[in-house]
Amino acid sequence: MYKTKIAFFGTSGWEITSRHLEEFLKNKANISVFVEAPSHLFKSTSTKKESFESISNIAKRLGIPMLAPENARDHVFARELASFKPDVIVVCGYQFYIPDEILKIPPLGIINFHSSLLPRHAGMHPVFWTIWYGDKKTGMTVHFMDEGIDTGDIIFKTEVDVKLGDTVELLYDRIFDSSIPLVGKLLNDLDNGVLAREPQDYKKYFYNYDINEKDFELDFRQPAEILAGRVLMLPGKFYFELNSEKVLCCRMRDYQGIDKKKEI
Repeated sequence: MYKTKIAFFGTSGWEITSRHLEEFLKNKANISVFVEAPSHLFKSTSTKKESFESISNIAKRLGIPMLAPENARDHVFARELASFKPDVIVVCGYQFYIPDEILKIPPLGIINFHSSLLPRHAGMHPVFWTIWYGDKKTGMTVHFMDEGIDTGDIIFKTEVDVKLGDTVELLYDRIFDSSIPLVGKLLNDLDNGVLAREPQDYKKYFYNYDINEKDFELDFRQPAEILAGRVLMLPGKFYFELNSEKVLCCRMRDYQGIDKKKEI
């Protein structure tokens, strides 16, 4: 078992939490406490129906304590967490804002797994926005957390291609396939005290806000390739208005003779 004591933060049922936690456990990470966010408070753009073991079940099965605060700003929660004396906090899919009181607890800092190539697409739903904007590359960024939102120094990055026709689920799967091997490397580097730190280029910082209904409306002034990417990532979610009626788009058809980058 690794010697670095970890407090693991995540959300039950979320793939980013479950897949990476499984890898931490396979690598015999020294997890001293789990912290679970209530999944009913947060929405996900993924519609994947895969069933993952809950954090609470894993905690019971392994005999590891678990905390489940309704709010990470809870001072009682901060005191309880500090009592476990974690060396580091690892965050995978934990949606609460981490306050300064929590940031100060672990001497080695807080490390987050974020599904984009930071500093681009910081914030919520990074894979949705990656496809929405028509990006050609994305990946996983493992970074330190600070007072900002996804602004801390970068430890590792992986990179994957974004393909036309990618659904949110497919792209998340490809990102996680690329980032799972980072877990063992992170554990080794933590134990050996050799974690890299690369400051982010704040001039390139791009923050994503939450998704609203208007983001699903197709703007036919956009290139056809971008519109196709949006429709195909969440079939049946995007729409356009026709004679004051909302028309949902479920698929795109490729016609010969049309310039995909200019017309639809």
